[in-house]
Amino acid sequence: MNTPQSTPTFDRGDRTYHVSDERLKAFAQLSVAQRLQWVEQCSQFVRLAQAAKAQMAHQPRQR
Repeated sequence: MNTPQSTPTFDRGDRTYHVSDERLKAFAQLSVAQRLQWVEQCSQFVRLAQAAKAQMAHQPRQR
């Protein structure tokens, strides 16, 4: 007998991300311009991911 599997739910705000001391030191050594460039690249990545997610939401689901 097959039973549908439910997707576990989770709180999207309940996420953590560990940054090593080495990564923090490397970031601290960047110039202000390099830090701003890094932030802009991260922001661009998030915008692209959100656009892709929105596009997928508008497409009919295939089974």
